[in-house]
Amino acid sequence: MLKSEMDTKLSILLENGVITNNAYVVTNQTFDYLSEQYRKKSLDASEMFWTHMSMALTRIERGESLEGPSEEIMKEIKQTPYKEDIDEIIDFINTKLDQKLPKEEQDFFYIHLHGVVDNNK
Repeated sequence: MLKSEMDTKLSILLENGVITNNAYVVTNQTFDYLSEQYRKKSLDASEMFWTHMSMALTRIERGESLEGPSEEIMKEIKQTPYKEDIDEIIDFINTKLDQKLPKEEQDFFYIHLHGVVDNNK
């Protein structure tokens, strides 16, 4: 996915009040970060992550929560060879927020980011 494609989708969500401005900005910053890390203008298999990320950041801002994936799933996902890469990305996102991502959101980020890292590294 090119940044312009992601931005188009996020702009529609922002204009319709589905996501917040901060979610829009941080998601764009994270795209730039990953694009620079992997030296790629198009991040393959990342579409679902950007949508989830912007919605997750909006939920956090609005004080909403959700139930995370099961511990069994997370135990398997955390066996990924990309654990260090994913932790760095989550750390980057946390630096852009006024608070740390809740565990449930981090767990979903892990699931999505595994595929993003796998397809772009």
